Amino acid sequence: MRLYKQIMKKITLLSLFLLGCSTPEFSNPTVADGSRYPRVAPTEEGGLLMSWFEKTDSVNWALKWSEFADEEWTEAKTITSNENYFVNWADFPSIYHFGGDTISAHWLQKSGEGTFDYDVTVVRSTDRGVTWSKPQVPHRDGVKGEHGFVSFFRDMSDRLGLVWLDGREMKPSHDGHGYGAMNLYQTTYGNGDEFNWEMRLDDKICECCPTSAIRTDNALILAYRDRSDEEIRNINIIRYANGHWYESYPVNDDGWKIAGCPVNGPMLASHENDVAIAWYTSPDATPTVNVAFSKDEGASFEAPIRVDLTQPIGRVDLIWLNENEVMASWIESAEETTNIVSAIISKDGEAQQPRIVSEIQPGRVSGYPQMEMVNDQLFFAWTEGGEDGGVKSKWVPVSAFR
Repeated sequence: MRLYKQIMKKITLLSLFLLGCSTPEFSNPTVADGSRYPRVAPTEEGGLLMSWFEKTDSVNWALKWSEFADEEWTEAKTITSNENYFVNWADFPSIYHFGGDTISAHWLQKSGEGTFDYDVTVVRSTDRGVTWSKPQVPHRDGVKGEHGFVSFFRDMSDRLGLVWLDGREMKPSHDGHGYGAMNLYQTTYGNGDEFNWEMRLDDKICECCPTSAIRTDNALILAYRDRSDEEIRNINIIRYANGHWYESYPVNDDGWKIAGCPVNGPMLASHENDVAIAWYTSPDATPTVNVAFSKDEGASFEAPIRVDLTQPIGRVDLIWLNENEVMASWIESAEETTNIVSAIISKDGEAQQPRIVSEIQPGRVSGYPQMEMVNDQLFFAWTEGGEDGGVKSKWVPVSAFR
């Protein structure tokens, strides 16, 4: 405990500058009070997209989006509104730039009376969000159950695809989540505007941890939390390369045995054909945030590098800063506060001292903090609760972390 207090005192001192070094020349998106759960994605032009939930009245929501380009965020626009959405801190909507003026977005829509009866709903825009396609559901099972934790990707044939957690084989239980096997599924758009038939990739995975997906020159790489018959919940990789899907394998054999889902997914990032992954684990009641690198397009990963301060909560994000370094972010508990923390890690295994990006409210309300980079500026977004809460964001120069 004494060592932990010394570490946190040092981190607090190092972070005093960082907490105040927001970059005023870059604007922040305009969001309403009470907004929730941002998702940030890069564009091919070097900008950003952000989606989030915003209240339309006391009970209804709208899914909003905005684009950051030319150092400014556009006025928020609506993708969908006033439907029966599933609004959740961990399984929230996303937006994705496919290329050119094509943008895709997804949300979760209630399909039945059960708390966790909801479907994945996807739309596309080919005119950069001026108009959106008719909403489609990528899974055709018709089961009223959990379908979510979506990650978009570009497949090896340059088609828009997505991977999700599919609860068609889960059975109802007293807690609403169900028991049985959660599956991992993927699909892509066909030649027209319809989805191809979905494909099952894994028939037993962790029930509610987010997924991640990236593509390199020669491989499509998906990451998720697996679940063994012995309740070991490692982070697994499944790849498509050379014309077929390879067998799933663990990034590292963490040996974390847990009877329930920790709601803590991995994050992949790529720079050309180098791949990195960040994840949370807690074997032997030792919470840990790890980063690992792959030099063979996800076919294997090197030994994990521990980057946390000994009390992480997880909810990681990960981006490449340059050809040799990544930045990981996560939530970490301190002696008296809860913080978004971030650190630079190099391919040679060196992890720099983490810095506090922002103090946040404890609990689930903060969701999954988001991080992306424009030029040499880092953009962070998260959710704050309370009467004056909502989506919060800030810019921090990369140099503040060195």
